[in-house]
Amino acid sequence: MSEVILYVKKNCGLCDEVKDLLSLFDVKVILVDIESDPALLEKYMLEIPVLKIGEEELDYREIDYFELMKRLQ
Repeated sequence: MSEVILYVKKNCGLCDEVKDLLSLFDVKVILVDIESDPALLEKYMLEIPVLKIGEEELDYREIDYFELMKRLQ
């Protein structure tokens, strides 16, 4: 099983959509709330949700079912 990191914040509809999308794949999702760390908040504030797969980061514009299927196979 692969492991991915999903950077999220509270009351984020897009974050919830990506969590639901990831549930379709055999991956372990580690959720990181960017509001718990000022450095993460500054880095990702306008980009979340951000998904980290290995060393690569995908922001909300790049995350869809077909992209995940390619990267998580």
